[in-house]
Amino acid sequence: MKVSGKRWKQISSLALVAALVTVTGCGDKSGGTGKEGAASGDSGKKQKISMMYPLYGNPPQKTEVWKKMEEAVGIEYESMAIPSAQYPEKLKASIAANSLPDITHYMSFPDPNFTQYAKQGAFLQLDDYIKDTKNLKNLPQSMWDFIKIDGKTYGIPRPAQMERAVVIRKDWLDNLGLPIPKTLDEFYDTAVKFAKNDPDKNGKEDTVGIVLNQTLGYHLDPVFMAFDTGNGWRKMEDGTLMNSAITPQRKEALMWLAKLYKDGGIDKNFTVMKDNQMWETLESGKAGIFFGAQTSDYSRFVTNLKKVDPKAELIMIAPPVGKDGKTGFPDGVGMFGQFVLPANISKEKAKKAIELLDWQAGQEAHMLRKVGVEGVHHKKNADGTIEMIGDKYAQDGIAYLIWNVPNDPLVSVPLSAPKNIQEAVKNNLTVVSKLGVVSPAVAYMPSTNVSKNFADLDQLMRGLSVKMVIGEATDKDFDKFAAEWNKRGGEAWTKEVNEWYKQQKK
Repeated sequence: MKVSGKRWKQISSLALVAALVTVTGCGDKSGGTGKEGAASGDSGKKQKISMMYPLYGNPPQKTEVWKKMEEAVGIEYESMAIPSAQYPEKLKASIAANSLPDITHYMSFPDPNFTQYAKQGAFLQLDDYIKDTKNLKNLPQSMWDFIKIDGKTYGIPRPAQMERAVVIRKDWLDNLGLPIPKTLDEFYDTAVKFAKNDPDKNGKEDTVGIVLNQTLGYHLDPVFMAFDTGNGWRKMEDGTLMNSAITPQRKEALMWLAKLYKDGGIDKNFTVMKDNQMWETLESGKAGIFFGAQTSDYSRFVTNLKKVDPKAELIMIAPPVGKDGKTGFPDGVGMFGQFVLPANISKEKAKKAIELLDWQAGQEAHMLRKVGVEGVHHKKNADGTIEMIGDKYAQDGIAYLIWNVPNDPLVSVPLSAPKNIQEAVKNNLTVVSKLGVVSPAVAYMPSTNVSKNFADLDQLMRGLSVKMVIGEATDKDFDKFAAEWNKRGGEAWTKEVNEWYKQQKK
């Protein structure tokens, strides 16, 4: 089962904090959670189905694809696409206010709060609805088993393949006479030379080696995996589990990054960089290596980069290999959270909501999501290839309108991209599929008592990591951090997960 880095960070042990923040609410004023919604189930008119989910690009517009979706399912659709940075807050507030829309994407999983919400009656039990579906019921049984609570189903898994990628400027390597890096040491050397040796041959020192952002999160996963930090938890030599945040291997990785930063191989501006700024640095031709790419973003990166530098050559390569041969990307449970319905939605509306999710998981919806409507967003060439028409597909936000996806390992292949791009994506997916690092505690569900400390522990870890990389903290500070991490709840967490682990081995 595979999951991408962007998606795995939502379900990794340290990212369980995502849905724990309390802020102002948002609700579906016309949805199926109140009297108005319930009454509409008997009106005989088209059901109005609202759906809340995270937004990572242009918001969807009411254009041809929107209309086709409404016609296919027989509904009036309301998109509630929330910018991803704000989404955890909106989700928590909507649950607290009992104002969930008809469909909600609950991203964080495993999450003890989800279990608590379900047991308290926030979500509709879906077992009877799933059995009548065409596509959803055929999801792998392992997904359904993973999300069940006391043998009951309260969510619909959103499939997610592991589509991670390390991208590098091949033309810069050629300009400097460098081979494609494979080991950590080779990546180190390449990053420094990309920053210092004028790889774009413009006579200026205006390039960066490795582009990162301020979270030091999944964008560095390949480095941490090469240092054998473990994925969320690491099985130590004595057979017990240690949280990846405090392992000696993570300390070693951070010390390596600190030296690389000092030598100029890491973008000096990473502490203030957000995702979009990081992508812009790469697409503007100023960055040489990006560890946190998604296979699905590769075509966009290449297209935008070619606009500023037609001779640029961006390729995907294998992640770095550590001194003990360790390499890979964090692997997960094959899903990016799940879709939930509010418990007080009407039966008729619930059927339509499930029908919408089922349709979105099918091939008709998949093709619309990938290339839009023929004659409007794309045209078919005589050789069978697909050519996009202008920028209308991106402007209409099609990729963020149909939010559920099929359980297909090639779902991220860009059908409208040139054949060489499609082949590159397929090849990378094949490579990545063999490099998953699975957490030994992937199915562990923390208790509510333990999970209340996640936000504090995560903030502590991230703060120390940034300070170490920029040289404001040392290895001795890491040891102090590890002690503080244990003191603030990490020790209880570790004890609980190891007790669970012993039971699993039995």
